[in-house]
Amino acid sequence: MDEKRTQEAQENGEMTLKGYYQSLPDASYPKTDFVNEIASEAKVSAATVRNWVVYGMKPKNKKHIEILVKRTGIPAEKLWKD
Repeated sequence: MDEKRTQEAQENGEMTLKGYYQSLPDASYPKTDFVNEIASEAKVSAATVRNWVVYGMKPKNKKHIEILVKRTGIPAEKLWKD
């Protein structure tokens, strides 16, 4: 239901609980979304991506590094501190 129709339904007393729930915006979790998007593109698990991000583990596959560079704009040599 678009925002205008939702507002009209509320004003006319036609809104149901289900309709109200469905009209709420989807939750956004940027960090989780980032991890999941990289995992999907690299064809690895989200846990693997978290290891790269949180624990500083470097992927052995150069294609994975290329994906990270493309997505973040950070040069490969600066993605991790040695």
